Order: sequence, then structure tokens, then C-alpha cells
Amino acid sequence: MRLDTPPRTLLVLGGGGAMGAYQAGALLALARSGVLPDALFGCSAGGLNAAFFAVDPSVARAEELRQWWLDRRTHSLLSASWLARARGVAGALTTGRSGLFDAGPLRRLIAENVPAHDLCELRIPLTVTTTCLDCAMARHHDRGSVIDILTASCALPGLLPPVPLTCGPGRSGHLHVDGGVLCGVPLVAALATAGPRDRVLVLDCGLAPVTSAPGGCAAYPAGAPALVEEACGLVAIGGRSYVAPVESSRGAMDVVLRAFTAARAVANLAHVAPGLGDPRVRVLPHIADAWAAGVLDVLPEGPRDFRRTGDLAAAGASATERWLAGGGLERASVVGSGDGIASA
Repeated sequence: MRLDTPPRTLLVLGGGGAMGAYQAGALLALARSGVLPDALFGCSAGGLNAAFFAVDPSVARAEELRQWWLDRRTHSLLSASWLARARGVAGALTTGRSGLFDAGPLRRLIAENVPAHDLCELRIPLTVTTTCLDCAMARHHDRGSVIDILTASCALPGLLPPVPLTCGPGRSGHLHVDGGVLCGVPLVAALATAGPRDRVLVLDCGLAPVTSAPGGCAAYPAGAPALVEEACGLVAIGGRSYVAPVESSRGAMDVVLRAFTAARAVANLAHVAPGLGDPRVRVLPHIADAWAAGVLDVLPEGPRDFRRTGDLAAAGASATERWLAGGGLERASVVGSGDGIASA
């Protein structure tokens, strides 16, 4: 990239199920402040948000996205009822299909909200991450079928069937599932295209956060000190330490989902950590930071808890507004050389 090229804003949106509502609130706050992306990178729920916003990056579209997350019809499509679960198990046993649930509703949801056939047709360049089962690698798609790629990026293994995609010469028909298996926060893909003067904004909305380090954010790896004074640019409330909620198991399916959440956190932390020290990176407040700062009073019980989407969207907007007012865009993520402390 030429040095006289105007600096760009690249926005990375990680996955997190119902926590996508928090992300939608943050997008609305960014848009209201005039911070609009020149390129988007998303995975799973973050991929859905990115695709929705890439159609028309504006305040009006961001508000539509927030309303979309509050709509009960969206909840029913993204979180299967007990009846749908029972039917899914019965169908999988009798037909031998590769997922408990039919991907048809999700595909229709995408078609209704993202009016484009190919990713390259969107107004803002979008890269969506999936996991290729045949290659055992994360794949970052910047062209190809919008519906197929977004469905694959959201296809939790075992729940939704894998989607055959082309991921390179001679690699057509490979099966792809949720990008969160290996790379739920595609920071690596964004940094690979970022110029020296670009800024890369990162918003992970997984309940088990992977985009922070001790000292700089409330959401940091286990074993760090219990209390912090700063929550990614927000002022933390004394005595409020964040512990990621653990869903109570209600059957075999929930055990599988909890296992996936744990595995995702480990894999994604390893994938994201090297990029957090890049001076072009800005980490927006995570749900954990909103909690530590008192912006969010009640945490959801898990990524399939859609009862608090309104609170999550409001918290995402408020936390991001505070972060912007505190100069978050000007502060780069800097990892200390000796003690591993980072500020974001």
C-alpha cells in the first residue's frame, strides 16, 4: 500500500450468539460518531452483523440492525425451541443427516436481510471466516455466495450441517462449519490486508473473551488479578470482577455446546493474542468491560439466552460511546515487553 493512501478503518466482529446484540449496539454508537468501516471482517454472529451493515454503512442501517436483534422472530430462528430440538434429534436419527437442525430458516433469514448474491457485491468489502473440515484450517472468504458462506460461518458442528464451499484451486466441495472452531475473531485476516496507517477495530462478543490481557481490560485470562481499575478505557467499579457465565446443562446437546464454547476460547485466544500488540489495533470494550464498569447490570446466561438482547444492545452502545469519549480510537494496544500487561 502506498504511503500517501488515506488511512482506512477495518472493523473485526467476532462471534458470540445472542451477544451479537451487544455488537449491534456498539456499531450504532460508532456510526453515530461518524466512525464507519472501509472494510469488515466477521465470523458467525459477527459475520451476520458485518454482512447486514455492509449493505449500507449508515446510522439508519445500524439502527435497523439493532431492531433486528430485538425482534422475537430473529430469536426463534437463531435459538431452537425444545420442540425443534426434539424434532431435530428424531430427524437426524431417521435420515442420517449431518446436523440436528435444518439450515433453511437461517438461509432465508440471510436472504431477507442481505440483498446480494456474492460477497463482492456488497457496498463495503466483507471477509467472512469459516472452518474447513477437510483442510483443518480457518478460511477467510472475500467472494462467493453470501448465503452459503454466512450459513457455513454460523454452522455449529453437529447442530447445523456443514456447507460445501470452494476454498482454493482444486478445493471445491470441501465441507465448512462455524469459523469459531478455530478463528472466531478474524484479526489475523484483517491485519494481513491492513496498511501501515490503517486502524483495526476489534469487537469480540463471546462470553469467554479472547481480546485482552491483564491490566488493560476487565476481560482477561484466568489467573490474572481479580480486580482492575480500567475496563478497556472505561472506569471499573471497585469489587466488580467478571466471571464468564456458565450455562446450566439441560441435556446432551447443551453439554456439546458448552464443550464447543470452551474449545473456542482456547483456540481463539491462541489465534488472536499475537495480533493484539500491533499498534494499529484498537480493542473496543467487551461485555466483560461493560459489566465491570456498571454499564450492564445483568449478564446473559449464555450465547443462546435471548432474553436480554435489549439490555445488551443498550450496553454495547453506552460502553462504546464512553470508549470513544475517552479517546479509545487514539490508544493503540501495546503489550509490555516484560510483564505481559497490555492496554487497549
